[in-house]
Amino acid sequence: MPSMQRYAIFCTVIDNYGDIGTTWRLAQQLLRHNKQVELWVDNLQALQKLVPQTNPKHIKQQLSGILVQHWRNIPEFTQVADVVIEAFACTLPENYRQAMLAHGSICINLEYFSCEAWVQGCHGLRSFQQDGLKKYFFFPGIQNNTGGLLYEKNLLSEQRLFQSVHTQQVWCQQWQIPIPRTNAIKISLFGYENIALADLLQKLSQHPQPIDAYLPISKLCHYLNTLFPEAQIQAGETLILGQLQLHLIDFLPQKEFDYLLWLCDLNFVRGEDSLGRALLAAKPVVWHIYPTEDNAHWEKLTAFIEAYEMPKSLHELNISWNQQTSCHALATVLSECSDLKQHATLVQKKILSLGELSTNLVSFIESKV
Repeated sequence: MPSMQRYAIFCTVIDNYGDIGTTWRLAQQLLRHNKQVELWVDNLQALQKLVPQTNPKHIKQQLSGILVQHWRNIPEFTQVADVVIEAFACTLPENYRQAMLAHGSICINLEYFSCEAWVQGCHGLRSFQQDGLKKYFFFPGIQNNTGGLLYEKNLLSEQRLFQSVHTQQVWCQQWQIPIPRTNAIKISLFGYENIALADLLQKLSQHPQPIDAYLPISKLCHYLNTLFPEAQIQAGETLILGQLQLHLIDFLPQKEFDYLLWLCDLNFVRGEDSLGRALLAAKPVVWHIYPTEDNAHWEKLTAFIEAYEMPKSLHELNISWNQQTSCHALATVLSECSDLKQHATLVQKKILSLGELSTNLVSFIESKV
C-alpha cells in the first residue's frame, strides 16, 4: 500500500465539547503532517462554539484547510480515506466500512484519555474484526506506553511570550476579559453543574489575598443565585464578594481558551480536551470528570491523581470538587500555589517527553502499512 495520506475522522458529539474539541484539534495537527484531512461530525453547532467560522447550515465546508462534513445519512462515498479514525468508539456508517475493506484502509479507535493500569497494556493492540478490517486501539495519556497528548510544535514558545504582563493585558482587552489585579490570585472556573460552587466562592471571598476568578457562561452559572440573588448572570458582569471578583465571560473559542489557562494560577476544568490543555499549561489543575451512572469515573479520577503524583492538598480539592462537597483544602492549595506550579511544570515535561499524539499516531500507522 502507498503512504497513507488521506485521513478521515468520524465524531459523534455525545455531550458538551470534549469529543469535538479533541477531534478538531487532532484534525489540525494531522494537517501539519501534510495529510489530507476530513472531519465528519454530527453536530456542527458544537463545532461552531469552538470554531466560530463554522457554518452549521453547510453540509460540506473547508475550515482552516480541513474538509468538514455534516455526518448524516450518507447514501454513498465517492472517496474513502486511507486511515479512518473512529473517535471514542463511534459507529462508522456500514457502507463506508465496506468501502474501507475494499480500499484496504486502516481503522484507528481513538479512545478516551485514561491513566488506568490496563490502558498501557491495550494501547496499540489490534482489535480483531469478523470482516477482517484492520483496526487498532490508540489511547491518549500522560504515561509511558500511551499515545501522549495533542499539542502544537510552538506551544512552549507561545507560553513564554504570554508571560509578559503587556501581552496578557492586550489579550484580555481583545477578548473583553477584565485585566486581573496586580496582586491577585487568578483562577479559571470551567466545570459541569456543581452545587459546591457557592461554597467554593464563599471560601475565595474570605481569602486574605485578592482573588480574580473567571467563569465562562455555562450551566455552572446556575448556582450563582445563592450568593448573588439580585445579579444579572451574563457575560461582561463582575460580581464582587469580599476579596473575590468573579468575572463572567463569554465561552471562548478553543484557541483562546489556552490563553485563559496560561493567565491563571489555578485552573478548574472539565471533560477531556480542557484537561489536556490544563496539563500542558503547567498550572495546578482541578479536574471535574464527567460523572457516570455506574460510578466508574471515580476509578478513572483516582488513576489520574496517582499518575499526576498529586500533592495532598490538590488531591483533596479534586476529590471534594467531584463529590460536590465543601472544598476544605482550597485555602491550603492557594497558599501552596507556587510549589504546586513547580510540580505542574514537572508533569508538563513528562508529557512532552512522550511525544505529541498526532506524531505518535502517524508513526504508528506507517509501521502497520
